[in-house]
Amino acid sequence: MESATKLPKLAQQMAKFDILTAATDAYKKSWDARRYLLRLAAVPLALKLFCFTIASYYMSSAEGNYITFMLIMIPALVAEGWMLSHYVRYLILGQYWPFRATGDMDADMVVLSERARGILGGMIVFVLINMTIGFLNELVVRTMMPYMPTSPGTQTIEIPPQIAVLSVLLIGFIFWGFRLLWLYIPYALNMNIKTYLSGVKGLSTSLHMIGLWLICFVPFILLLKIASTLIATPLSLAFGPGVGGFASVILSVITDTLKSIVGTAGITFALQAIFSGGKKKRL
Repeated sequence: MESATKLPKLAQQMAKFDILTAATDAYKKSWDARRYLLRLAAVPLALKLFCFTIASYYMSSAEGNYITFMLIMIPALVAEGWMLSHYVRYLILGQYWPFRATGDMDADMVVLSERARGILGGMIVFVLINMTIGFLNELVVRTMMPYMPTSPGTQTIEIPPQIAVLSVLLIGFIFWGFRLLWLYIPYALNMNIKTYLSGVKGLSTSLHMIGLWLICFVPFILLLKIASTLIATPLSLAFGPGVGGFASVILSVITDTLKSIVGTAGITFALQAIFSGGKKKRL
């Protein structure tokens, strides 16, 4: 098995990959590995459902905000980061969880040490990325709230020029920095971060990544809407809004986890293509 630490040095070139190929591989591989993923995701999914239920309750209160939401979600984020980091190593290095010992104590300890470093790194970075997103969401809401109409028919307050400029800069940063949302993948593979950033530089790479992410993301949003119509709405009508609301939470957590799994797989395969010159080989 080729070590994830032995990575190719990139030439100064535009990193590109085939979006449809990466997306197709992501869906196919995730389906083929469904039994393994079910075992891997069991605890993270249950913990995410628990935390999301509590966080949604606080968000519905007057004191609710994105920062509080993300703080409550930290245990679930830790578990999800652990799951996705293991999945990345499974996709690229063929490593399963739990660890399968070979009987060679010295070799096993080396592999275990490398795996632990990758899983821990990917897990921590995944949590930090999501916490940063939560902070930015809260910042945007607090900044724009005074200029939003409070009720239908209310006249919109004119947005100051500095706020408009900051909004444009933020949109530009989102497009440029989209590649940073996936930093947990190279960390999970013990990859040199300078090598990763060198390989994915350029606006074209971010646009390719955004396109791939949309292909892996949008179908699950549509699936959630269909499932809510077929399941949550009838339950709400039959047993009350409380039951229907809880069903919606369960559906939201499941679809969000599925899109995270498929999206991570898609970006992982895209990075595999980038760092291997478009050939199918390990990072």
